[in-house]
Amino acid sequence: MKQQSGDQRQPHFQSMAMPDSFAEMLRMQPKLRETIKLPSWFWEDICLRKDQASLTEVEQERFICAYNVLINNGTIGKLADIHADGSHLMHGNPRFFPWHRVFLKQLEEALHTVHPDVCIPYWDWTKKAGQNFPSWLAGFTPVVTTPTRTITILRSPGTVADMGTIASGVAGVMAFNTYNDFWTNLEGIHGAVHVWVGGTMGFVSTAAADPIFWMHHANIDRLWWDWYNSPAGAGKNPPLSGMNAIMDPWAYTEADTRNIISMGFKYV
Repeated sequence: MKQQSGDQRQPHFQSMAMPDSFAEMLRMQPKLRETIKLPSWFWEDICLRKDQASLTEVEQERFICAYNVLINNGTIGKLADIHADGSHLMHGNPRFFPWHRVFLKQLEEALHTVHPDVCIPYWDWTKKAGQNFPSWLAGFTPVVTTPTRTITILRSPGTVADMGTIASGVAGVMAFNTYNDFWTNLEGIHGAVHVWVGGTMGFVSTAAADPIFWMHHANIDRLWWDWYNSPAGAGKNPPLSGMNAIMDPWAYTEADTRNIISMGFKYV
């Protein structure tokens, strides 16, 4: 008998969307951890955000490599354009902390598609030893193409003494016992650090293209978490409601951001 075209004996595979990265493919199949051996960090549910000063040379190189991949695939450019869009109301109001916590999460999830062990390090400029620009990152000044423009990373860091002056106000801010006092003052210090770095970091429209942006904001987020869990903060949340409590352009609400462990990361 002549075989008809479209032989039905051929195996049928259910159509499903597959990710672009091999890291994602593996993590989409958790049962594999029972049958194949991979490093423990591969399946880690909690991302450990470390002080950038404590990173090993391998960890530094991994971060830069993953960041470059995300530049090349357009992720960093898209995030930079989101941060340039002031309609998200992420500065100058109580959304500042929760909005940027979600923003950091977007980058961290993207980094994991390149390498599951890469988390966002924080730049602890509150410590005297951290009051200069991280030397391992100083030579990394990539060009970032966004959907609307091209950004060349430029910097002009200030002096260690000036950074010390900026950071000296943090202790007083951590003692405030109302959310609005804490938020307005720490956002002010945050802005001063942007100005201290200079160049690309000096403008809302371009800052998120620079990798130091994410480390700076991870430190701001860490300080917020420390305050929130301190006697002064005592679990005080941003006074947001209705649409203001939705961290657009994502579906996260302010309430979703209250526990960093639930969001999948912690500071070490």
